[in-house]
Amino acid sequence: MTADQKAMIHSHFEKVGTECMKDNMISTDDISSLRAKKLPSGENVPCFLACVLKKTGTMDDKGMLQKETALELAKKVFNDDEELQLIADYLHSCSHINSEAVSDGEKGCERAMLSYKCMTENASKFGLEL
Repeated sequence: MTADQKAMIHSHFEKVGTECMKDNMISTDDISSLRAKKLPSGENVPCFLACVLKKTGTMDDKGMLQKETALELAKKVFNDDEELQLIADYLHSCSHINSEAVSDGEKGCERAMLSYKCMTENASKFGLEL
C-alpha cells in the first residue's frame, strides 16, 4: 500500500467519522485509540463504528458486513490484481462476524465492534497497514 493510497483511505474515514460524531459522540481518547488501531472502550464507540461502516457501505442497513461492497470500494483505490486479492482474502477473514450472535440486531453496533476487532487483529496477517 502506497503512502498516497493510505492517505486517501484515512482521509475518507476521517470525513465519515466526523459525520458519525454528530449522533455518536466519542471521546478524544477513543479517537486516539481508533487511530492507533486499538480497541476503544467508550460507551458510544460501537454505534459510532456501525455508523462509519454503514456510511462506507461496508455494513448494510440490517447490520451485516458487506465484503463485496468493501471490495468494490477497494477497487477505486487499488488497481493491482495481487493487492485486490490480498484485500479480498483479508475481508473474507472477518466474514464469520455475520454469523455471530448479537443482541442489537439491525442496529449493528455490536457487530461493528466485532468487525473492528477482527479487522485490526487480522490486518498484519495480510501485510496490511491501515
